[in-house]
Amino acid sequence: MRTTIGSLALLALCLLPSSTRLSAQAVILPKNILFTGVPAYSQAELLAFTGLKPGATSSAAEVQAAAQKLSDTGLFADVHFALGPQGLTCALKPMPADNLLPARFPNLIWWSNDELAEALKARVPLYRGSIPISGNMQEAVTAALTVMLAEKNVHAKVAVMPSGAAPGAPPTAFSFLIESPEVRVHSLTFVAASPAMQTKLEKVSKDAANQPFDQYTTNTAVSSTVTEIYRNDGYLDAALDIARTAPQVTADAINLDLTATIREGQPYRISSLTWQGSDVMSAADFNKQSKLHPEDLASQLTLKQSLSILARAYYATGYQDAKIQAPATLDSATHHVAYTIRVVPGDQYRIKSINAVGLNDQQRKDFTAAWHMNPGDFYDVTYLTTFLVKNTTIQSLRGYSANYKALSDPDTHLVDLTITFAKGGQLVQATD
Repeated sequence: MRTTIGSLALLALCLLPSSTRLSAQAVILPKNILFTGVPAYSQAELLAFTGLKPGATSSAAEVQAAAQKLSDTGLFADVHFALGPQGLTCALKPMPADNLLPARFPNLIWWSNDELAEALKARVPLYRGSIPISGNMQEAVTAALTVMLAEKNVHAKVAVMPSGAAPGAPPTAFSFLIESPEVRVHSLTFVAASPAMQTKLEKVSKDAANQPFDQYTTNTAVSSTVTEIYRNDGYLDAALDIARTAPQVTADAINLDLTATIREGQPYRISSLTWQGSDVMSAADFNKQSKLHPEDLASQLTLKQSLSILARAYYATGYQDAKIQAPATLDSATHHVAYTIRVVPGDQYRIKSINAVGLNDQQRKDFTAAWHMNPGDFYDVTYLTTFLVKNTTIQSLRGYSANYKALSDPDTHLVDLTITFAKGGQLVQATD
């Protein structure tokens, strides 16, 4: 970033009348000090932040310090002071948006996000919810949060760290969080669950206890796990609300007790699971293999297993991008559900080439003899994975594992398949 004040001091000395000149370093600031380029901030706010006072005695060094103070926030790519007929103008160029990340507060549980936004806006000059990648605003927010906690008699270490959508992904936010003592779930209690379901929820309670609390992930993870348990037992209307107690602060931890109130509803049963049939799999064949039939409990797990039968049939004939859809039609009066299956097959792919890597001559001979998906054949990912998992049936490949890379050309619909074998391990792995 660039911070300049041009020849402000010399210009000021030249323009001011002789009666107002104090020294070679002292100037009287113009009565009009104007900030441009940043409509998000008021003139009064920027004046207060810089400490400049219209009409007051100042110096070039103090104006330079004001410019540097603005620059040090990391909010501005350029800060330029200039003296002109209209007074002293500070032209500010905001930092590009990709140099700013939103602030998140995973475990500052005493305030809502809106309350934190207002409190920090009052305590951290120029804070608006976005944190520059460089500059001193990270430290300023951390310090403000530490003081806010101390005001609640919570003496904690606040840290800031970049956080992304997934491990290794580019950061999408700055997370300000209590690093110590640890904020954690002390207990998770389920209320209003039927006895049979309460037993199935015990593991969820056990797994949640003593885990770090994160307002963005903890409740979502619990809700997702509990909802899946209920959906797999046919409770398609099940929902839950999660509340937490006031934090219990000890020297070692900040403990939270969570209570999840369950609204179970009634379990649903299948009224119909309809597949019209296609040249890949007929309706009769699907119905024979399906694990769901009319009046069965509407288990989402069993539905997925049934749909996977159809998916494997499409994958086996080269439709590697096939999407299997089964929208539900719920009858809440009778607690029945009907599913009508649709398939979006996408394009059909064939094998262009196969390259087996890491084999000696005997192993290559054994592999070639056992392998039955060749150039020109449909690309069957289910055959590939089954073959690799069972490669111990080939004596010379006992004790070997494999991973594969399938490069698909969307224009030609051809696949170049590379299978790499290595001694040791057991699992097959696909690499993009």
